Amino acid sequence: MKKSLFIFTSLVLICLTMSCEFFSKPLYRFSRDISGVIGSMSTADLAGNVDKMSSDPQKTADVLNELASRDQEEISNLSKDDKEKLLKAGVDAILPVSQLGDMVEQLTEEGEEVDIIAIMDALTQGTPDVNTKALETILEDEEILKTADASTLALSAASLIVNTMKTEAKDDASFEEKMTAFQEVVENTNGDAFDKANFESKLRDSGFSAESASALSAAMGVTNVLSGERKDEATDIGFAGLDISDLLGQMPGGSE
Repeated sequence: MKKSLFIFTSLVLICLTMSCEFFSKPLYRFSRDISGVIGSMSTADLAGNVDKMSSDPQKTADVLNELASRDQEEISNLSKDDKEKLLKAGVDAILPVSQLGDMVEQLTEEGEEVDIIAIMDALTQGTPDVNTKALETILEDEEILKTADASTLALSAASLIVNTMKTEAKDDASFEEKMTAFQEVVENTNGDAFDKANFESKLRDSGFSAESASALSAAMGVTNVLSGERKDEATDIGFAGLDISDLLGQMPGGSE
């Protein structure tokens, strides 16, 4: 059984710890509840200032949740810079990077293989709930897929996967069970040309909600691009002698 999905996600998470400068540093901190303010701010203003909240995952999540409720055409019409700010904000809100090192140490005995699924599950226990609709809209933008920084795209795709598993695991299945179900759908479509509607249909047949299927489809769309037309750029995400393009080539729609 191929482990490309797990390897891809773990590779991205490890990459996070080695490239913290990837994230925008907050210009200032919001010390007050902004729930009553964000509703009156324009979509462009929210997107343009979201990086200033990167030190507070909950406030970042509040902005992303608000943007998910907006007309998605407004998201599509944002500048490329603002779209990339939102993608980075999504990673800030969903993946608590600062805790990753300690979590690996706590959950892994010396000499044992890292259980990336257990680590992702534990990492997201205390993270805010995020509606990723705006992020999905951005990741389905052809210009973003063609021109955005490859690391930004890879990290965003991983964030969507992790956030979706967390959401789905709130019902009657565990985080690991949902990851396994997702992996099985990925493997069953491996080698086929990626078909968004078909992929989402298979996810729904496997018990995922329509909203979760949409998020996972957006994430897989990213891996298709990084394993296909932008495969050479994806090598820049490699580290410690590993080449992410070789891993991405095993994803649905990717070149073998």
